Amino acid sequence: MSTHDVDPSAIRRFASGRRAYGNLKDEAADFIRDAIVSGALPPRSKVDQDEIADTLGISRAPVREALIELAQKGFVDAIPRRGAFVAEVTAEDIEDHYEVVALVSGMTAKRAVKRLTPAELAELRRLHQQIAATGDVAQIQALNRRFFHVIANAGRSPRLDTILRFLGGALQGSFYFDAPGWVSNEATYRGRMLDAIEAGDVPATARISEEHVRSCAAVTAEHLRTRGYWPGAA
Repeated sequence: MSTHDVDPSAIRRFASGRRAYGNLKDEAADFIRDAIVSGALPPRSKVDQDEIADTLGISRAPVREALIELAQKGFVDAIPRRGAFVAEVTAEDIEDHYEVVALVSGMTAKRAVKRLTPAELAELRRLHQQIAATGDVAQIQALNRRFFHVIANAGRSPRLDTILRFLGGALQGSFYFDAPGWVSNEATYRGRMLDAIEAGDVPATARISEEHVRSCAAVTAEHLRTRGYWPGAA
């Protein structure tokens, strides 16, 4: 495995202005994840535990805990006696990841159409309208997450919900929300989902749900190619 060195100043610049967390392990995990997505920590680069700890003003212990969690989610590769290195995500990894999410999302959406209450339907309409009325990207992401959470919760399958939550924290999901096209992509599929749900069309809702997730894979891959994440891609 060939590795890359990281300019320490890039990490320090990336840390500037970040808010403090109550949980140090979560703070370290979010910082490393964001550094990977932004490119401050490029693929195959070593994650320097001392540098991360010094930058955040914490001990190495929460950084080690964060790296264990990130290794489990595929953000980093832990190599015995060498340390943790940023995992390189291939186009096939992205496709596989989102294909699994698509299948689970389709199952959840299919159940949700039959079980959504009038109050939940009203909540979906309200969230969709609220998102359309704001230009704040952070608020859009939070409201959009709530919109799909209402659908997932209506499916009332704790196991499927657990799977989706785990997959939602994976590396590829973070890359998606770093892509410029995610806001318009979500608006398109959120509207189609709402129309199908209100029509009570179970097959269409499941199909649109799967198409939505697969579109996330396309947006993510295009973003990484444009950013030059893969050698030879421009």
